[in-house]
Amino acid sequence: MLHHLTNFSRNATRIADVASMGSTATATGAAHSDQITILGLMVATAAGLGLIFQIGHFAEHAFQFAMWILGDASNICGRNTAWMSPWVNDLVQQIGGVFTSADAQRQMMLGMEVLHLIGNSIFLAGLASLYCCVPSKWVRWALYIETFHLYEHISLTATAYFLGKPIGMSTLFGAANVIGEREFAVGCRVTWHFVMNLLPMPFAMVGLMEYLRERKTAVPT
Repeated sequence: MLHHLTNFSRNATRIADVASMGSTATATGAAHSDQITILGLMVATAAGLGLIFQIGHFAEHAFQFAMWILGDASNICGRNTAWMSPWVNDLVQQIGGVFTSADAQRQMMLGMEVLHLIGNSIFLAGLASLYCCVPSKWVRWALYIETFHLYEHISLTATAYFLGKPIGMSTLFGAANVIGEREFAVGCRVTWHFVMNLLPMPFAMVGLMEYLRERKTAVPT
């Protein structure tokens, strides 16, 4: 009898230990699941903010391109000047002011290049976040295009700082001012960046729409 009671006691202890381990594992799993959920929300938020930012970014370039097409007919600026909205112009001046040893023209150039570099970095981060949420081939292509676009801005910023002239595809590798007049150089750059800011957006939108459509059809009615 005593033998059975001892065994019962040991079994009960084992059952209690297993139950304790199970509850600990459940709590750990729940905490891990909560962390994954929070991380997912953060990534989704970054993707949404990146896309919203790009809408405004693209609108700036679209209006800039339209002003260049209109030229003097716009009554705002001619084709020899790249239009910038007042708040973007203020940002360019503030960023350029960081380079205190540079003259006003160089500060303006560096401010514009750094601001474009920051803007495209934000959009690329948004697309990378979107791809984590929506691993679509369309979003991947948008990511490829924007990565190439960011590389262009890295080149423009680095050469503007070290060589005193932005060199990249959008400036015909620094030869745009040599080939034609100033309005030709401005037109090359304005057109190139308008197209490059436009291209990734349809890819990202198609990927997102496909994902939402698949999720909708997967939900049982």
